[in-house]
Amino acid sequence: MDLHSLIGKLVLFKFHETIKNDFRIFDIQGENLWGVVSGIEPNNMGVWVKHPKYKLGIWWDEEGNTIPENQRTKEEFEADVLIPWQYIKGIMCIRDDRFNREDKSSMGFHPFEENK
Repeated sequence: MDLHSLIGKLVLFKFHETIKNDFRIFDIQGENLWGVVSGIEPNNMGVWVKHPKYKLGIWWDEEGNTIPENQRTKEEFEADVLIPWQYIKGIMCIRDDRFNREDKSSMGFHPFEENK
């Protein structure tokens, strides 16, 4: 399978366990993650993953003035996160249209949970 064919598809990522807590700032927790691929970087740099509901605090108003800390709010933004190849152990893509619908706008990152 060509890596570029994964763009726009929902895939399961398996990360190296040594970095499982390093991506919390991006709302990625644990070693496994379902996410939509939004791009492939050239020169083996990594994979872009779409995060349609990244929560970010708003520090400035429309005029560029700093908002006092007690008046700041959080909003959701669409973002893309670059995951370097060195942190990825594996990627799995399901060949079923139910996993690759066009409208993934409501999806955020979803940790993979094994049945125990």
